[in-house]
Amino acid sequence: MAEPEAALPPIEIPWKLASTTQPLVTGEPAQTAMSLFFFEPDDANLTGAFPDERLVFVKITASVSPASFPAELSKVAASFLGEGIPCMHLLLDLKVRPNVDGTPPADTIRPYFHAAAPLNRRMLQTGVIGADAYEGESDGVAIGKSGSQMAESLRSHSSTTTASASAGLSLGPFSLGGSVRNTTTDVGSDRAVSQVVDTTSRQASDERRELLSHTTRVENIISLLSTKYVGTPHLSFSLSPQPLQQLSIDPSDPNLWFQQLLARRSSGIEGIQEFTAVIVVPKGTDFCINARLRRVCLLDSLPGPLNYDERFNGTLLQFARMVNYLNRTFPAGTPLEELDIDIIGGLTSGTFKRPVVQLWGLRLGESLVVASVVSPGASAGASQRGSANYKHMLEVWLDTLRDEYERELARSPLERGVLFGENRFLDTCFASGPDADGAFVVSGSNASVSPLFRVPLNQGLFDIGGVRSASASLTTSTRTRALETITRWNAIEKQVSSLLGNPGSGLKETPLVANDPKVVGIFVDAIRKLPADDARNVGLSEAAKLLQLDGAQVKMLQAAGASKLADIATVLQNAPEVERQNTEVARLRALFKSQKIEGTPPELIKLGVTGQDSAAMLATIGKGLTGSSSGAVGGKR
Repeated sequence: MAEPEAALPPIEIPWKLASTTQPLVTGEPAQTAMSLFFFEPDDANLTGAFPDERLVFVKITASVSPASFPAELSKVAASFLGEGIPCMHLLLDLKVRPNVDGTPPADTIRPYFHAAAPLNRRMLQTGVIGADAYEGESDGVAIGKSGSQMAESLRSHSSTTTASASAGLSLGPFSLGGSVRNTTTDVGSDRAVSQVVDTTSRQASDERRELLSHTTRVENIISLLSTKYVGTPHLSFSLSPQPLQQLSIDPSDPNLWFQQLLARRSSGIEGIQEFTAVIVVPKGTDFCINARLRRVCLLDSLPGPLNYDERFNGTLLQFARMVNYLNRTFPAGTPLEELDIDIIGGLTSGTFKRPVVQLWGLRLGESLVVASVVSPGASAGASQRGSANYKHMLEVWLDTLRDEYERELARSPLERGVLFGENRFLDTCFASGPDADGAFVVSGSNASVSPLFRVPLNQGLFDIGGVRSASASLTTSTRTRALETITRWNAIEKQVSSLLGNPGSGLKETPLVANDPKVVGIFVDAIRKLPADDARNVGLSEAAKLLQLDGAQVKMLQAAGASKLADIATVLQNAPEVERQNTEVARLRALFKSQKIEGTPPELIKLGVTGQDSAAMLATIGKGLTGSSSGAVGGKR
């Protein structure tokens, strides 16, 4: 008797390309592309569970790359803001609809998405920092024999390492002992599905064939993902980058976690993401699939490298940056006990019960920074004033350079950056073919791309406050600061991803323009960080032409000490703070004179550019960026 023919293993799905947004012409590919594949099974057993309907398998492949600032908005801005803008969120919305002429069918819930994969990806971390972390990755998708399920094969891995050793010493009534435990555990897990058939003889190949009909491998980038609306004519996939993780190796080293933050600012969602779904279509009905792929990228000015090459030479611009650092780190009202050094001993006259900083002053002749102090006096209703030397300007200058870098790096890009994106649409229709079986064929498709839009975020919707760089952070450990920073970043990113992934969140898409105040601010910050030897860091006259500043504005900038393009940005960013500082200094000098207070009052910083002047120049720069037609400065970046 001949052996029965063994059942075939599950079939690899022979996907057919239906349509794509990628132009199939010679030249460079698009930064983001979307392709639609389909397959209609003809297995009678598979489709037998749906006698009045047809099953269609679809796969959407999204290729995501970092964005670049569009030169069509502003060639000047594009030459400085450059390329490699990371993608912070990806949203794929699918809609299936019947393709009929005339009156649409009464049943508006068919066709619909019966199943989808992947459904969810998330990362979990235990309360012990860096001790245990788990992650899962979709390895394959199998479609069941009934056609009613899609099962993902998952891989997970967990490892725990512990050391163990003990030693003891006893001498008379005294004993000493100690122990260390070391255990190594390596756990691998597989999710398997088995089916029990009530027969006396079984063939493994038959069971596998009965369980699974078609299978396919999927290629996914590691990211967080959530899926919605399965069982309806709509389907939505929302992706966001992985959260930051606490460092388990020497978290007290600032170089390690600073490098982690820098890498996060320049990375995002990039690569290939595949989505699969099963569509149930009523027999005799043609259908269309409308896909929208929304890529949202984060435009931010990356922190410049930390170096101390810029020497202190006592220019107005350096004074302005030092004052900005002092007022930002130790604002008025900071108790002297919270300063990074003890200066209380320098208060020689009077009784100071609770001295606080009233104003930071610069003694330009002696190159000293002096704290003007106020405190409750010994008797009720009386106050005590005084001053004390803080530091030499050389030391404060190094503190300023370090603080500018660390503060900028520790701040989440979402708090200052600009979210902008685009929508790519792909509409594909299917109709019954001329073959005898009437298999679906592509009857038409079209692709389009929306103009770039900006997603304005209301700070009140997602800002959680949190710990910022201030006087208290100077006394905390690097490990504590890293925990505070990463926790804050993750909380903000999670809230923003939730807003971007929900259509009812209320976020509106506005056209992206080069003269948007947020875009201008990032542009100015980018040119501020230009190295002195950068070819784009041109002289004042050429920079004025580039930014389209008038003669009066150039004279003010020159009087403030600006000689290059980067100096202009420094003046514009620090002018409002210098104006506030001078207002307080003038008020204190008047108080010294009226009350005949002993001592030398702080000196004014005669920058020559007010906050109003700075705002006017920023508006001029914005107009110039919008109408700019010149190419990149100093060659292509």
